[in-house]
Amino acid sequence: MKNQNRIINKSLKNLLEKFSNTDVIPTIEQNYAHESIINLPLKLIEDNLYLKKARISENNLREYEESIKENGIIRPLVVRKIKDHYEIVIGRRLFIACKILNIEEIPVIVVNFSDEETLLVLLADTLEQRSYNVVEVAYLIRNLRDTFNYTNKELSNLLKQSTSQVSNILQLLNLPKEILKDVVNNKLSYGHAKAISRLENDKAILIRNEILKNKLSVRQTELLVNNL
Repeated sequence: MKNQNRIINKSLKNLLEKFSNTDVIPTIEQNYAHESIINLPLKLIEDNLYLKKARISENNLREYEESIKENGIIRPLVVRKIKDHYEIVIGRRLFIACKILNIEEIPVIVVNFSDEETLLVLLADTLEQRSYNVVEVAYLIRNLRDTFNYTNKELSNLLKQSTSQVSNILQLLNLPKEILKDVVNNKLSYGHAKAISRLENDKAILIRNEILKNKLSVRQTELLVNNL
């Protein structure tokens, strides 16, 4: 329990140290590593601005709900103060599960991150997850690109993937909301979504329906798209 208040783990620190354009690591290490945990009313905390449109897997949320019911909230969430409210930074799934369960107060550590620092920490935290949500990644890197002028090359370094893969991930956000929901809930794979991401919305929906109805593989989906 010695390091329970630490915000970042070693791999997250390495990622940010290598690719961040800010002094986020010294800031976190010096100012927040031993910050006290406080309890905040849930009503004062809002979802993260950059991820509000990103859904969370229904199964994933159920797992968090069951964990809270059985064990309570074991680790504090990380929030930042914005004017008269707080915004979730780390622990978004836990936060939303708490809202579903109508929990009144949750333990938090309050940090003073800039918008760019928040995006970098959110991205690194998302990539740390065993099976991360590619839709969340898409929203985060789009904000880094559009708000802070990150190039596809810089984003590819952050993701440790090719620039073409970065473009493919960003392209997902052109898909209709119902298809993105299918990706989040593992009804469609990333490969399926990528195959239909450049289609017009009505055609993408038609192909998505075919995939779900006939359990098409990614390769079958690609062939179907190519034959349109």
